[in-house]
Amino acid sequence: MKRLLKSLATIALTLGLLLSANAMDKPTTWTTEEGASVYYLNLPELPILDLIIALDAGNFRAGDQHGLASLTASLLVKGTKNQDEETLIETMEGLATSITAGSNTTQTTIRYRSLTDEEVLTPSVDLLLEILKSPRFDEATFNREVAQIIDAQKARLDNQNSLASEAYYAMLYPGQHLGSTSEMLVESLKKLTTDDLNAFKERYYHSNNAKIIIVGDLSLAEAKTLANRISEALGTGEAQPAIDETPLPSKGETKVIAFDSPQSRIMMGHPAIDRFDPDYLALFVGNHVLGGSGLTSELMMDIREKQGLTYGIYSYFAPSFLKGPFTISLSTTNQDVDHAISETKKLVKRFIEKGPSEEALTRAKNNLTGSMALDLDSNMKMASALLSIATYQLPLDYFEQYADNVNNVTREMIQAAFKKHVDVEKLSTVIVGGYQETP
Repeated sequence: MKRLLKSLATIALTLGLLLSANAMDKPTTWTTEEGASVYYLNLPELPILDLIIALDAGNFRAGDQHGLASLTASLLVKGTKNQDEETLIETMEGLATSITAGSNTTQTTIRYRSLTDEEVLTPSVDLLLEILKSPRFDEATFNREVAQIIDAQKARLDNQNSLASEAYYAMLYPGQHLGSTSEMLVESLKKLTTDDLNAFKERYYHSNNAKIIIVGDLSLAEAKTLANRISEALGTGEAQPAIDETPLPSKGETKVIAFDSPQSRIMMGHPAIDRFDPDYLALFVGNHVLGGSGLTSELMMDIREKQGLTYGIYSYFAPSFLKGPFTISLSTTNQDVDHAISETKKLVKRFIEKGPSEEALTRAKNNLTGSMALDLDSNMKMASALLSIATYQLPLDYFEQYADNVNNVTREMIQAAFKKHVDVEKLSTVIVGGYQETP
């Protein structure tokens, strides 16, 4: 055990150096007999295997049963038919293997890491398959997890940022999945049972709803054997319709929530784009100039440095299969709320009208392309990058061409994209704090 842990520690220290010097090679992809899409990248420098199984079993699929997808993923790795939670943890520790699972809006992901030494890999893969085929879904563990989630949701009421975020999404996506609230989650959790977990797994945990990402020290033949074993374990199920939820037009409304604080948290924005939108890259690069590059962004330089209205302000696009929002977020003193909002909107309007300066755009491009090596400096980061390619049907050479694509974005492209997708007059605003409207 100690020898395995020492090996992993050594690998962790050297992996970044080995990988950061290399651009991502073009991956190999195929489809299993059961319908799983497989993406494979051979990285033989170190004896590690990182694997992601991504299932079309995210929170969106749970409908009104809020929390079901996350609970199913969580309990998946907390015991099997043959091993209770404690035994399973001990087994993974003995193999120096990590198997975790979680769910977001659109996917459930199971992440697996192991050494590729045959004495470790064989029983480690067998353990993964056992988890996929026969999770325990123990009643006591289920009740514990539900109680912990409910307690966490109650704690959100004391968190200014959490209150703002929840109210913001509820305003932008009323009656839709993205606008679900902690109250809706708690009420749903109280009604769920372990039978619901089993039913959700049986409906959505199948190969024809899956993408399998394999990165590490495995040959193509070994990767195909592994993918086939996983695909067979998952089997096939009913095909699901595409995830889709069309947001209502933004009304540009404002909601104020009283909160005892010397500062107010402000979030403003409106639904913008999904990840398949052809303007995604122009908006991404442009927003890096506007509010996505930390202390050097235009929002920070003006609203913080020049006017002293906030300690921090940033903007972002949050696309997925669904049309996520363009968002600006900041905090300011209660008496400066109206002024900060007004000045922020003025700056965004000016940015849309004039676009970024050539100097700022060049700086943003250098930052984005220069940081790519850090984004791909580990096996798991490589696997996550492949998952993005698989999820959004990007070209296999997407990251190889990334620098060129970023450098090809022009001021005119950014201006056109922002004019099309960002409307300052339709930004809805949530204010949480001790704000009082200026007479």
